[in-house]
Amino acid sequence: MKTFLALLCLLATPAWANLSTHVFFKHFIGTWKAAGELKGENNNLVTITEAWTGKVDGENGFLIEGTRTMNGDTQPFKWTFTQNAGADMFEAILSGPDTSQTIRFEGNVSEVNLTLELKSVTGNGSSSITVLESFQGEAKDVIESKVTFTGDAGQTTLEGTIKHEKEKAP
Repeated sequence: MKTFLALLCLLATPAWANLSTHVFFKHFIGTWKAAGELKGENNNLVTITEAWTGKVDGENGFLIEGTRTMNGDTQPFKWTFTQNAGADMFEAILSGPDTSQTIRFEGNVSEVNLTLELKSVTGNGSSSITVLESFQGEAKDVIESKVTFTGDAGQTTLEGTIKHEKEKAP
């Protein structure tokens, strides 16, 4: 009976439990540079540059740490990804210089398209932030991030694309 339960637990653990070998996250490992812009209501523009490093954190975690400059203001940031195997999804926590101010996202990976879609419900529950990450090209050394902020009435308040390019593989 113990052998049966151990086998059942092993079979219930997805093959992608270790993110260092996960079909999507393994490509995030390394040092990256990014640049892009988000356009908002009233034609306001937010320019973004980033420098970050992606690395595995234990068996089911992944960290992205770096700095982000938005309209000239540079701040550290950190994404902490963990796997929720039971729900077949990922949780991502984005934190800035003040770790008490975090944003929690839920996400799903398409292993076929190599995309990650993250969504956070914000404000009073009717506004949100959505991020769609997708690899460009065969080398998997360019990531396109489409970012969309929506307001309480469901209107798009800020949107744009950030292009990440791998500087150095591990």
